[in-house]
Formats: sequence, structure tokens, C-alpha cells
Amino acid sequence: MTSVNMIFNKQIEWCDTLVEQLEMPVFVLNDSGEFEYVSETLLEHFPDANNATDPPSLEQCNVTQFISDKDFDKLEAIFDTKSAPKRDSVTVQFERWKGQDPAFEVIECDGVAVGCQPPEITREPTDDTDQFLKALEQLHEVTNRLYASDSVATGLEITTEAAVETLGFDWCLLAEATDGVFKIREVTEGSPVTVDDILLSTTQGVAGAVYQSGESCLVGNIDNSDIAAPTHPFICSTVTVPVGDWGIFQALSKTENAFDEHEKQLAETLIAPLATKIEQIQRKDALRTSNEVKQRQRTQIEALHSVATEMKTATTRAEVYDMTIEAVEDILEFNFCVIDEVVGDFLVPQTVGSNMSDKDYYERIAINSSGNLGCLTYREEEPFVVDSLQDAGFEPANSNYASAISLPLADWGVFQVVSTEEAAFDEVDCRVIELLTEYAVAAIDRIERETELKRRAKEFEAQISRLDEFASIVSHDLRNPLNVASLRTQQAMRTGNTDELETVLDSIERMDSIIENVLTLARQGNAAEEHDPVALSDAIYQCWELVPSEQASLTVTGDRIIKANENQLCHLFENLFRNAVEHGSTAPEDGTTSGETETVTIETGVLSDSRGFYVEDDGPGIDDENREKVFDRGYSQSRQGTGLGLAIVAEVVDSHGWDIRVGEGSAGGARFEITGVAIPDRL
Repeated sequence: MTSVNMIFNKQIEWCDTLVEQLEMPVFVLNDSGEFEYVSETLLEHFPDANNATDPPSLEQCNVTQFISDKDFDKLEAIFDTKSAPKRDSVTVQFERWKGQDPAFEVIECDGVAVGCQPPEITREPTDDTDQFLKALEQLHEVTNRLYASDSVATGLEITTEAAVETLGFDWCLLAEATDGVFKIREVTEGSPVTVDDILLSTTQGVAGAVYQSGESCLVGNIDNSDIAAPTHPFICSTVTVPVGDWGIFQALSKTENAFDEHEKQLAETLIAPLATKIEQIQRKDALRTSNEVKQRQRTQIEALHSVATEMKTATTRAEVYDMTIEAVEDILEFNFCVIDEVVGDFLVPQTVGSNMSDKDYYERIAINSSGNLGCLTYREEEPFVVDSLQDAGFEPANSNYASAISLPLADWGVFQVVSTEEAAFDEVDCRVIELLTEYAVAAIDRIERETELKRRAKEFEAQISRLDEFASIVSHDLRNPLNVASLRTQQAMRTGNTDELETVLDSIERMDSIIENVLTLARQGNAAEEHDPVALSDAIYQCWELVPSEQASLTVTGDRIIKANENQLCHLFENLFRNAVEHGSTAPEDGTTSGETETVTIETGVLSDSRGFYVEDDGPGIDDENREKVFDRGYSQSRQGTGLGLAIVAEVVDSHGWDIRVGEGSAGGARFEITGVAIPDRL
């Protein structure tokens, strides 16, 4: 309803303008006889029924108040489409006119009755009345055609055609104000300018002045005009009329003073409905565009919800990255995108668009780099939408990249989507990409939480298993020496034989050894993670002092500084040395009965690749079938052993991320090689 009222008001406006130009008494009636329009000239001579001194307002009054019933019947006849022959015009007599009762000639024009005084009683007895009625009917028809048009282009064509055929202009043009300049959209045949020509900027010349002020301008001689900026030397005079916010209309002539004020007003009357129609079409287009944008956003967000659901099944970052890139390519149809992760002091690409080559992105770039959008995004922890990378001073990996969206991924990376076109991303694109990024970050947060929970669960299970093993060791391995000590003590108390107490002391020492090893194993599970530079030779000699060495000798060949937990490294060497002494020597305390004493020689050194070390002895060695078992807790080939020493060695190796292999030494004994050892970058 608002649009209809606005159009009708515009019709009244241009009608009023045209009538006042001719200074003639004119009225317009609807088919019920009500006044829809009354000219000012008519009101000056037509007092109301109460003889008021001020001119009355006759709109919404009925013409029957001022004419006879007979004349009203005449008016009804011109609206009667069934009468034959149809009356084209009638003459009616108005009563209560100042000084006389004038007659009006009334015609039917597109559903309304238009009345005007016959020539014999008008202000100037000329043919102006006939010319006016003809012009009014023609312009009214033009207006109706404009309001019925469905595009701006059609409206422009109707207007230029009417300017030539109805107003008699030689040349005319319609130019749209776009991107700060006037671009010609419609011209008449034979015009010195063509469609898509650019006149001037929207602030230059007569066209600029008219567009900025909203006021029409008549220039009789362009050469003498202070504001004109001629674009063609043979154009001498112009009439320029604003077309709302859309642009301007210009009538052109190669003759000086070709237009007068009357023609300027006619041009304004012609252009008024065009401006209204363009405004109406623009509103419809904006509404349609808005609806299309909303529909596109709904469709894309629905698709993103599916992606988010799929991300819930991902178990790795790489899966989430692939889903994110695929969504940008399939849903938003942008092919250039990259996900960077922070690695040390650099941003390093992890996943890129499927059609990108290695020239389309940086292999890596320092986080503190200036001129890089991704680095700025990470440092500022803020998203950026850049319509022109060049204007903003950024240096993209590919010089063809023109615009970009860059978003931080929590505190560990950056996601970027780029285009070879400037200002390629609208509000919908930005919102959808932001939403996709939120989904990706949430999925990766979930994966990290689940990974941490799994790690803790595994660690907890390992601790439970360790406790079970400790309980088994304590209940099994301590029971035998404890029973022996108890029985021998009781026997010594009954017999008074103190020799039995030596066996008790041996049992106590064995229990002490078992307890010490169990505690060492327990501490390995909670060992500090700090690994510092340690000299192998220092650790070796320090541990050698803790091992009974009466029947053993040590040879150290080579040295190397490695990264290790020094306390754990000492446990490793101590248990390897004790294992060699325990199984390599044949001293009586080691369980032999021959009476002969043999010593064992232990050698340590650095492996040839400098990424490991070894410990070997010249004892009996370890059979092939037992080499996989020696690290099992509780396994021992000696009745004096606890079965925990090499288990401690394995724990130390595992906590450092090293590897250990059992082999045969150069003298036939056991050889333990530890590899994968980290070397400090600098000392």
C-alpha cells in the first residue's frame, strides 16, 4: 500500500508541475465524481459554499456540489464503456464561479476525467489548451508505461524515447552515478556520446553539480558557464535534471540557448516518475538480494552443520584439517585456502587447497615476519578481512592473491582463505568461514582432550599394573628369605648356635636388595622429565663405585655428552654392572661351589654413529632364546638375583625414548646396546 500511495503522489506531483507551467485552471475527477486534483489557478477563482476568503481545498469533494444533475449525467457517460458511441469529451457548466459560471471541457483519460476551460475563456486565447491536453495525455501514458516496466533498462528506454517524441529534444542521455563517476546507460539515436562512456566524476561539471545539489540546471552557452566541463566541443547548450540518487538526465544541443525554462520544467516532469520507478526497482532488487543472501546463508550453514557432525568422528588433527579445506572448496567454492600450525618460531602449512601448488603458499614463515597476514593474525589473535592485500601492504605467497580472510586457530595456528579478486568475500562468506573455524577448533580441542584422557588412562593402567607387580614381588620374593630368616632365628634361639644367624643376615641382605630394587622401579614411573647434558664417563665411574668390584674390572673406551636424566642414567649403569658381576663372576657369594674364583671384565663405550652407547662383559653371555625374557620383571638366571635389575634398565630406556638390544660381546659375553640417544644442540 505504501508503494502504491507513493506512486500516486508522484503522479500528482508531475501533473501539478505541468499544469502550473501553462497557468491554466485544471481538475481531475475519479469515476465517482470526487476531485483527485485541482490546480492552483482554478482554486483562485472558485470560492467555497460559505464564501470564505481563503481558497478552498476541493480534494475529496464531489463535483455534484458545483454542477447540475444534467451535467453530471454527461460526466457519467464518458466513463460508461458500454455506451455506443462512447463520448470522448463533454462540456459542463460550473456554478457559483466568481463573476460568471464558466464551462469546462472534460475528457476521459486512462480511467480519470480531466477538465480544462475551453480556449475562448482562458487567460490567453491560443491553442495552448489543446497542446496541454495532448501533452498531458501523452506524458500520462509515458508515466503509466514507466510504472508498468519491470527493469531500469526498460524505464531508461521509455524515457529517452518520450524526450524525443513528446518533448522534441534532439539528443539526450541518462547516466548512472557509479563508483564515483557518471557512466552512460541510455542515449538517443545519433547522440555524440555512446552507452558505457564515462562522462566525468560525480563532483565535476554541470552533471556533478546537479547530482550533488538535487536541483536541475539550464545552460544556454557551455563556453560561458562557470561550472561546465565540456566533453564534446560541438555541444553548446544543455538541460540537466537529477534522477534521484541514481544519476542524471541530460538533453543536449549543438545550438546555443536551445532550451528555455519551460522545457526544463517539462524535462523535470518527464524524469520524476522515472526516478520513482528506479527507486522502486532498487528496493525490490535489494529485497530480492537480501532474500537470496539469507537463503544462501541458510543453505551453507545447514551444510556446515553436516560438516560439524562429521568432525565429531575425527580422531586426528589431520582429519579435521582435511574436512575444513573440503568444506571451503565445496560449500563456499573458494579454492585457495591453507591451514598453518605453529612449529617452533614458524608458521608451517599442514593442509592446503586441493588445486594449490607449492608456489601458492610459503613453505614456512617466521612468526615475527612483517608484511605477512597470517603472522599478523597469529600475533594479534584477531581475525582479519582484507579487501585488497596490495593496498593494505601485505606480501602474499602468490602475487595474484588480491583479497583474503585470515582467522586464528586458538593458540596453535592460522586458517586463511584467499581469492584472486579484490573484495571477494561478503558478510555471508565471512560468517560462514568464521563458523567453520569455530567447528574446527572445537573438534581439535575435543581430540586433544580425548587424547589426554587416553594417555592418563593408559598411565593409570600402567600404574595399576605396576602396583600389582610390586605386590606380587613383595608377596612372593620377600616371603622366602623372610621365612628362612624366621626359621633360622627360632633355631638359633633353641640351640644357642649363633652360626644360624649368618644365614639370617644373608636373608636380610637379600630382602633389602629386593626392597631397594622395587623402590627404584616405582620411582621410574614418576621420574622427572627434564633431560640435561650428561657426560657418559662421569656417570659410568660414579655408578662403578656403587658396585662390588673385587671380582670385576672396568674398561671405558670413548666418551660422549648426551641428553638424559642423570639419576635414571646412573640406575641404568648400576644395574647393568651388577648384572655382569652377578652372572659373569664365579665368586662363592655369587653361588658357585667350585672354590675357584673367576673375575669378569666389563667394557663400556660409544657406538660408531655417536647416537648410542654399549655395555658388554666377557661372562657366559645370554642364550638367544632368553634374550627377549631378560627384561621381564622377576626373571633371573641366578638364584641370588631378584629378577628386577634389567627390568629397571628397560624402564629407564623407555622413559627416555631410547631402544635397547641384547647381543653377544666381542669376548662371548653379554652385550647391551642403547640407541636413539639425543645429543645436545649446543653446550
